[in-house]
Amino acid sequence: MIVYRKVRQDELDQAAELLTKSFEDYSFFNMYAGNNIKKRDFVHAIQEANLKTAYKKYTVIAGAKDNQMVSLAQLKPPHKSEAGFFDYLLGGGIKIILTGGLKNAMELLKMNEEATAVCHDQTGRVWYLSTLAVSTAHQGQGLGSKMLHDCIIPYIEKRGGGLLTLITNTEKNREFYKKNGFEEFHSMTIRRNGKELGNWSYRMNIEKK
Repeated sequence: MIVYRKVRQDELDQAAELLTKSFEDYSFFNMYAGNNIKKRDFVHAIQEANLKTAYKKYTVIAGAKDNQMVSLAQLKPPHKSEAGFFDYLLGGGIKIILTGGLKNAMELLKMNEEATAVCHDQTGRVWYLSTLAVSTAHQGQGLGSKMLHDCIIPYIEKRGGGLLTLITNTEKNREFYKKNGFEEFHSMTIRRNGKELGNWSYRMNIEKK
């Protein structure tokens, strides 16, 4: 049985490690990552800063099985301002600069703004799912879909409903979100450092209950 609850402050290190392992080879971060050792440090710094920023400003929910964290979601509620450079800096973003360099850190932030702009430009009660991750030891068991339908969607239903949005950058994830009832409403190609990255935006209208 999976128990869903908000992440506690004393669990942030554990949550950051789960995210790092889940996204270490994710194409979005590979646009700026260097060699393998530096890449892991860079991705960990990014995930840690994102997580601590979301913990302070938004909602971070964990799925736990037998007291072990197996899934994680970071959710931005409607009408909350988007996190900026200083929010990430206060969340430990200095580590991103130290591991990836100031230029890469700033360019990554700009790329994220470009990638998410269409979602944040939606009108009405707009929720933004910045992260949905399953621990590498528990992937392939349907826990991502379970967290969406047993936790995130009911969470939004009970809080007035609205439009749930997100982006993804892999074909595998495109199929995942389509399978789980999301509509793909925008696509673009991001170009950086001689590399190209597909970027797809999804949405789902969730009624209030």
